[in-house]
Amino acid sequence: MAWVTLVLLFVLYMINYADKAIAGYSAVQIMQELQLSATQWGVVGSSFFWLFSIAGVLGAALSDKIGTKKMLAIMALSWTVVQFGAYAIASLPMLMGARILLGIGEGPFWATVVSHLSKWFPEERRGLVFSTVNFGAFVGAVAAAPLLVGIIESSGWRHSWAMLGAASLAWFLVWMWIGKEKPAKAIAPEELVAKEPIQWKKLFAVLFSASFIFTFLIYFAQIWGTTFAAVWEPVYLVKVLGFTPKQMSYAIAGTGLLAGLMTIAISWYADTLYKKNRSYRTSYVTVGGISIILGGLFFYAMSVTHQAVWVLIAACLAKGFSFSVGTSASVIATSLMPERKGLIMGVLSGFVTIAGIISPIVTGAIVQAAGDDISRGFGNALIANGVLFVAFGILFLLYVKRNETGQRLPEKKASA
Repeated sequence: MAWVTLVLLFVLYMINYADKAIAGYSAVQIMQELQLSATQWGVVGSSFFWLFSIAGVLGAALSDKIGTKKMLAIMALSWTVVQFGAYAIASLPMLMGARILLGIGEGPFWATVVSHLSKWFPEERRGLVFSTVNFGAFVGAVAAAPLLVGIIESSGWRHSWAMLGAASLAWFLVWMWIGKEKPAKAIAPEELVAKEPIQWKKLFAVLFSASFIFTFLIYFAQIWGTTFAAVWEPVYLVKVLGFTPKQMSYAIAGTGLLAGLMTIAISWYADTLYKKNRSYRTSYVTVGGISIILGGLFFYAMSVTHQAVWVLIAACLAKGFSFSVGTSASVIATSLMPERKGLIMGVLSGFVTIAGIISPIVTGAIVQAAGDDISRGFGNALIANGVLFVAFGILFLLYVKRNETGQRLPEKKASA
């Protein structure tokens, strides 16, 4: 049943990320229909995250009480309602309202998934398990791109949004039929411990520790990059590189799938290191820090030239390295307070989406500031991404050394 659960959540993440990416795929058509500027489209991309953080924290805390199975069902059903509402959208405020509501419905998703899977898989396999589910995001966002873009071109963007609503409804029905809250026999040691009231002093000690703060920052960088990819990459490929919508969809599909496979390989390597030395410092911290730095360097490299082949290679490597750090961040964060995985992940994945609020607006402003030279505008935005990633990666490697609540992170040998 553990692997059935993994497959179901993989599929749900496909739908989840396709819900996010569909706005980017239909960006050109929506901007033309509603007569939106680059700055206004940046605000639309940002609006998805306006209440995402609050919903993430509250929803993840609620999942600790009502159960992760119920919480996942509630979220899937909410996506259905919102996506079918696309047929009613006729103005910028209504479009923003739809994205805000979808953000509320998706806010608790990753925290709830991490908490749910932690009941089914032991700690030394969670990096690979989390990255496998995370690969569903790449599949949902990019493998479905040709299909979604085809529907957008043939039937209009509203039909493509509604189709995703139908997909989440189908998933909800299957989940209610075969999904389970937890295995008959507890896999994770923390599942054997009865839930006690929140120890606020311990919680704040974790949240204000260097381990949590700098883990938060590399996850912040990842969300910054994923939001750029979802909101602006389709526009960049069409308007800067001159791709047709169909070429754009295949380019995103190809680079995204390869990048997704990279994230699985990187997470598997981190798990392998952890099994050997039981040290977070020499496994997830080292791998995560180096990955985000390399991702930043390849984002920067995309700005060097506008030759399509080089840009696509650099984009693949940039996304593969940088988007893998969410797995390392999730493993490290849940280790700091394992008895409250849902709450800790809710705080982490909730507030980290501040990057999702800022990223599309900043990118839109940078692009628009370049005037008619849109190539230079996107080049400047890519450089900004690269600098952010490298800076946060260096800080992460320097300061995430131990759990500052007073205990070293679990390990067999003492590490520096």
